[in-house]
Amino acid sequence: MYVAQERRAYILRLLQQRGSIRSATLARELGVTDETIRTDLVALQAQGLLERTHGGARYLLPLSADLPAGNARPDCRLAALAAQQLLPGMRLWLDDSPFSAALVAELRDKPCTLITPSLSLLRQLSAATLPHEIICPGGTLDKESGLFRTDNAEDYLRRLEPDAAVISPPALRAHAAAFESPLRAHWVQAADYASAQTLAIVPAAALSALAPHTVEISPTCIFTENFLPPGFENSHIRTVPYITREDAMQSTELDF
Repeated sequence: MYVAQERRAYILRLLQQRGSIRSATLARELGVTDETIRTDLVALQAQGLLERTHGGARYLLPLSADLPAGNARPDCRLAALAAQQLLPGMRLWLDDSPFSAALVAELRDKPCTLITPSLSLLRQLSAATLPHEIICPGGTLDKESGLFRTDNAEDYLRRLEPDAAVISPPALRAHAAAFESPLRAHWVQAADYASAQTLAIVPAAALSALAPHTVEISPTCIFTENFLPPGFENSHIRTVPYITREDAMQSTELDF
């Protein structure tokens, strides 16, 4: 019998993918009562994993000092795998995905230099008590994407000599990544070229998803869930267990 932990992990995955969700939608998808979902959301909020809103919940970046490293949250579990590949003092380029914040949380004991053009990530990093040095490329803020735009992004990043680019595209193939924002795609391609290695942190859903702006990349390692489509079985993939909707639905309403 599955317990509430699986159901709550599934709720967190949906929030990571969608940003926010309504309680009624969760109850309908998981086949449980509104009261069960309300109990789940209260428990997850108490752990600092989401923020309850009127009628639902909102994704919360995992930078709270009270959030333990390596917890059951899907993005943190993937980020914890990636953090094992990184050393203190590294220079890391981060994109604007929530997985970047999850990785930063896992690196509390490994002070690094963080490079990002993401205004939202910069705000989160500046508000958190963390040991890292932070570099922003500056330039003109593109309000639609929330990213700074700078001339010659690849040359700029090469001068910074990042040890690794950490990317989290919404769609990933073996040698290409795709994004909704063309500016984000541009930054990721520049970071991939300029960095000594590229680490891709993605949920399993990204391995079969589509997005309009595609760039070629060469990921050194892919961190995902063990629900792999054909073409992704190779030694450069590391996985965490995948919790399906069916797993979550097997949780009884009395398991909390």
